[in-house]
Formats: sequence, C-alpha cells, structure tokens
Amino acid sequence: MSVENEVIPRREVYAHRGASGKYFENTMKAFYGAVEEGADGIELDVQLSKDGVFFVIHDSDLYRLSGVRKTISQMDAAEIQQIHIGKRFIRGIKGSSIPTLSSVISFAAMESIGLNIELKETISNNPESLSELLDQISVLDQVHVSSFDYNLIEKVKQLDPSMEAGLLLKKAMLTDHQLTDYPAADAFHFHKRMMKEPYLSQWQQTEKKIRVYGVVGDEPFVKNPPDFIHGWITDYPGRFVT
Repeated sequence: MSVENEVIPRREVYAHRGASGKYFENTMKAFYGAVEEGADGIELDVQLSKDGVFFVIHDSDLYRLSGVRKTISQMDAAEIQQIHIGKRFIRGIKGSSIPTLSSVISFAAMESIGLNIELKETISNNPESLSELLDQISVLDQVHVSSFDYNLIEKVKQLDPSMEAGLLLKKAMLTDHQLTDYPAADAFHFHKRMMKEPYLSQWQQTEKKIRVYGVVGDEPFVKNPPDFIHGWITDYPGRFVT
C-alpha cells in the first residue's frame, strides 16, 4: 500500500459528558446519544453526596446546572434525586434528573461502552470514598479514572494497581515539572491548547497514553494525528467515528 493510501488507525473516542454538543451534559440522554453516535466511551464527572452516594455531575455547586443554591456535599441522595438539571427556563419542565454513578455503571455494562470517570473535588475532599468507588466500577471491563488531583491518582494506584488512572494536566502543572514527576499516572489528558511547545516534545517522548480534550473535529492534528495520541475526548463524538 502506498503512503498516500495508507489508512490511519482511528483513535478511541470518548464523549465528553456524553454527546454534550447535542444533549445537556452528564444526563442519560447525553449518554444514550454517545452510544448512538458510535463513541467508544463516555467521559463523565463524579461528585459525592453528604450521605456518601456517588452522583454524575460536573459542578459541586448546583446553581449553574439546576438553579438551586446548594452544594452537592450539603445534600443527601434523596434530596439530590428530586433536582432537575437542564437549560435555564425549561429545566423545570423538561429537565433531567442527576444520574447516580451506579445507574450509569449498569447502563455502560448493558451498552458495552467504556467509561472515563473524572474524580471531582468532593472526592478529593473525601479520599476515603475511593475504595467504594473503585469497588463499584470494578464490574466494568472498559473503565479508567482521571483527575487533576495527583494525590488522588496516587491513592487510586495504591488501592487498585490494575486500575488505569489518567492525570488531567493544566499548564501550571508543567511550569516547574516534567511528566516524569508524575510517575503514578498511567495516562495524561490535556486540553487541545497544549498541543504545542513547550509541551509537545514531552507528549512525543512519553510512552504513556495521551488523550486530548476540547477537540471539535476540525483541528489539523485531528485529521492527521501524531502517533503519540491515543484518543480524543469531545462533545461531538459522531464527527470522529465516521
């Protein structure tokens, strides 16, 4: 086969908070949308309620998503399950409930779709909850966790060395550090804005998995991806699987 006709292997595609370019983020509609669009997996966020139940929601403060001026850590599961999230003005009528992690695990197992579970600040504040979370997700074949909190990444690997743990990177985390300063991480996830120097040479040198988020499908490096990229995390999974 000529170089011109060589087929570039497709990178894995994770739907960011589900197919959130079409459906409201972190809802079952968005997760079913990810399946319909052919995503390999779903990236989602997990927070912890006051009584120790894991919920799939990005913000610890519920105001942006629900209009309720409370934090998830102040509320019991029963109270959280009465809240509807969605676009302002219509969420009271057409809003969605906040999924529990256990319900999304059952969904993922039934649909044979992977999960990338981002551990949010309420997990960082309650690291003792990690053992229960890892036990819940252990039933899945395709699952990994991720976090901006390197201490959590280290604790995940201590509790379950077999669980893939990806470190979410901000520019500040590489100002005075190198990727080698984060040895517990199995993978590195970062925004597409970091697809340039002084970071690019580090992506090229590491042997760990690299996933890029914030991509929409029209980026030059998406059309001709470097070898070091393992996968994409996107609001628009359908653009990446066709």
